Amino acid sequence: MDNIFHVIEANYPQYTNADKKVASYILREKESVTNMTLADIAEGAKVSEGSVIRFCNKLGIKKLIDLKICIAKISAKENERTDALGSALENEFAEIIHNTASLISPAQIEQAVDIIEQRRHIYFFGISVSGIAARMGENSFLRMGKSSQAIEEGHMQMLTASAMSADNALVVFSLTGNTKDTCEAAAAAKLRGVKIISITSYRNSQLAKISDIVLQTSAKEEIINGGRITGLISQMFVLDHLKREYTARHSEVVSQLKEDLAKTILLKKL
Repeated sequence: MDNIFHVIEANYPQYTNADKKVASYILREKESVTNMTLADIAEGAKVSEGSVIRFCNKLGIKKLIDLKICIAKISAKENERTDALGSALENEFAEIIHNTASLISPAQIEQAVDIIEQRRHIYFFGISVSGIAARMGENSFLRMGKSSQAIEEGHMQMLTASAMSADNALVVFSLTGNTKDTCEAAAAAKLRGVKIISITSYRNSQLAKISDIVLQTSAKEEIINGGRITGLISQMFVLDHLKREYTARHSEVVSQLKEDLAKTILLKKL
């Protein structure tokens, strides 16, 4: 199919009122549509779910997932870099950091660290690339003397969440905020009184809606080019803010732990 946005724009005058509402919403939210459910689009466009489906059918698309694939292909093509080792890549990385920095505030970081300080144990959840961020979270806070554990597999996340208690905190990494297994596990933890800190790019996602603190990243998860390093970079940027705030509050303890760790590593090299 040709560029789906061009098709929508070209046929816009012929659409019914309901079609125009859906069309306008998709064109306006083109960067977010691939992360939305049918209900999300219907709510955003202020139409019924049936109207969304009928609009897709008029485009020759039978299922919402096919519309998402069409949009994802356009996004993937637009994000291609012929000079991937040059200035374009540098600019992309710098933009991700800059945009993420603009989305979080010192107050949010302080509130998140308040939760971490007040809980006996902190869990980090993430799957795939977000799992790397979760593992780094565990590593970072263990080095600062905070009891921590990262879980990167969906089934184990649910098992762990079902056994959590209210003196635990849960930090969840998910760019989309709609990763099924992780969201279900986070919801189970929430029912047990666990405080949830989410690091996600979508404030209207399932994960964000059940979180006590939402630290928003600017990187978007791409269906076609999923697992891009820019997503991990945005997550690590937020994590580093949490680390720095925690370190500032516990500077003497953290400094001593780092010194002890350095000595241990040096002794192992002898």
